[in-house]
Amino acid sequence: MSDTQQNWIKIAEFSGTVYAEMAEGILKDNDIPCYTKGDFLSTAYNINALALPGVSVKLYIPESFQAQAEDLLKNLTEENE
Repeated sequence: MSDTQQNWIKIAEFSGTVYAEMAEGILKDNDIPCYTKGDFLSTAYNINALALPGVSVKLYIPESFQAQAEDLLKNLTEENE
């Protein structure tokens, strides 16, 4: 795999966008590239609720940052479970 290609993995899944945006901010503050991908309800209707039934947002990072990201997000992902 070349340096320009990265294997992106799902690091976390959140019920709603608020926690996902918090996690994304933590990762970006620590120079970890990331992006979120919401399900149909959260993206099509721009739903920003904490935990509406059926609304989920996945957070993706390059695989090479997995250990660092898991450490940074440990408390946030435990609260979201």
